[in-house]
Amino acid sequence: MNHDPEKLLKTFRKKPLADNAVSLTRCNHASDAVKKIIPHREPFLLVDSITGIDLQNQVICGTRLCRADDPVFQGHFPGYPVYPGSLQLESAGQMGLCLCYFLANQTTEIPVSTQMMQVRATKVLGAQFLEPVPPGSTMELVSQRLEADSFFETYLGQVLVDRKICSVFVGEICIL
Repeated sequence: MNHDPEKLLKTFRKKPLADNAVSLTRCNHASDAVKKIIPHREPFLLVDSITGIDLQNQVICGTRLCRADDPVFQGHFPGYPVYPGSLQLESAGQMGLCLCYFLANQTTEIPVSTQMMQVRATKVLGAQFLEPVPPGSTMELVSQRLEADSFFETYLGQVLVDRKICSVFVGEICIL
């Protein structure tokens, strides 16, 4: 299946991706659990929690609090602090990496003995930044797997604040 990134960006800059999660299993995996499945660590772990997983439709939801005291706001931008688009993309991308784990293991659980997946982002196929994310916002992170083969997977991701779509992207990862 071939997904046109421009068409996806155009569609999902207006339509919440979580609407595709019709059989969402609610969960509450905090950052300690997230650290078991992806290699990121503070200060670059940009997923605070995983709140829902839909294995059938290959969708995952989670959150990230953009703390008002995050040093990134000091320089981006003085007098008009905004969470950087590149970090929004990274946050939703990390959520996609989490989804990769759940789909590979066909579970919504993270057992104590979990082995971390070795995955890396390889390509951003397209991104749009639509609304600013101010300090103190809780971003809703949503990712959906579009296609996969034995090496590469393509994901669609969104960042929302108060149900407003702030950014949308299409990217590719490699399973090592």
